[in-house]
Amino acid sequence: MVAALMLLSVSAAFAGNSDALKAILKAQSYSEASKLVESSLGQLADNAEKATAYNKVVDLALDAFNGESKKVAAQQGDEAAMYDALATAFTAASECNKYDQLPNAKGKVKPKFGKINAVRLYQLRPYLINAGGFYQGKDNKKAFNLLSYYITSNDDPMFAEVKTDPAKDPNYLNAAFFAGYMAYMDQDWSNAEKYAGMAVNDSVNGENALNIMLAAMKAQLKTAEDTTKFVEKCKALYEKNPDNQSIFANLVDAYSQAGKADEAEKLVDDRLAKHPTDFIALLVKGQFQEQHDQYQEAAETLKKSLENAPDEQRKLIIDATIGDCYFYHAQARLDKIKGVLSKAAKEQFVPVYQDAIKYYEAAKALDKDQSQKSKYAARLYSCYYFVYGETDPKTQEAKSYAGY
Repeated sequence: MVAALMLLSVSAAFAGNSDALKAILKAQSYSEASKLVESSLGQLADNAEKATAYNKVVDLALDAFNGESKKVAAQQGDEAAMYDALATAFTAASECNKYDQLPNAKGKVKPKFGKINAVRLYQLRPYLINAGGFYQGKDNKKAFNLLSYYITSNDDPMFAEVKTDPAKDPNYLNAAFFAGYMAYMDQDWSNAEKYAGMAVNDSVNGENALNIMLAAMKAQLKTAEDTTKFVEKCKALYEKNPDNQSIFANLVDAYSQAGKADEAEKLVDDRLAKHPTDFIALLVKGQFQEQHDQYQEAAETLKKSLENAPDEQRKLIIDATIGDCYFYHAQARLDKIKGVLSKAAKEQFVPVYQDAIKYYEAAKALDKDQSQKSKYAARLYSCYYFVYGETDPKTQEAKSYAGY
């Protein structure tokens, strides 16, 4: 009886492949093999069989990738099929390596596939960037998954012996930026912040990466606690990059959202003390003065900002804001007058409204596609109405432009 049991034990230990593994190894395509692995993983005998099963998926996926890539090069292939095979190869190889590093049925760790998969896959990583570009705008989630794997795969244990130092990889920051951008387009805010944040020091895409990161951070604000954390993050960024206007503007905005108006205004004044011609600081200073009903002071501050505005879009915003300063200054004075406005009294207001018209018209001239009409058109009409009356052609033109 004892001898029979020993014989049975030996026979089991050296038994052939399980039926589940045999079926997987007979698969003709990586999609077939993947489905079989997924459905029968629990039926595989041990970790060694699981590693073998996943390696079969890798083999078939790489065969499909290589075959399709040749067709694509000849402009006869299917890029989507090529990149799907590549993604499957990477995913399956990672799973293969996971089980390959675990004890087999005898309790021993005997890796079989790690090195060969590392060598043959690592050289294909640049295709992950191409794949991300291919799916951009078609499937942003898939584009993000492929681009982000270019980054995370560098830390995959499978590639430990063959990986390149990210600092020496010319594609690393580019992949990080576009991964962040794809996540942002997919409204995956946390990953947009994470990956764009990796690329803020990139010489090519750094500024855009920073803007994406900051926008993603703001999109995640839901509670007062979130806003407080956002303030702290912006403060930390500003301390490291004190000359960056985007970070400065976001920190001012963060203070404002947190109800810390005094801190926001102090930040602006401190920046102007160091950089008196900084157009962002001057713009924000003017907006604060406008909020405090200091319309004349605000207009003068904003004119200084206008002199240093770097592009037409921001000049448009500043022109419209200066127009508002004159418009609301006149309105505030009019509100204090009781009774019917005399002709002589009206004449005192005309120059102020004409100043408003001057800057609103400047904004209008810059607004070539009329996408910013809401910032000035209605008040431009009101100014013309006050100065020239309802029937004047200029007033009618302004009325039509405002959509009335």
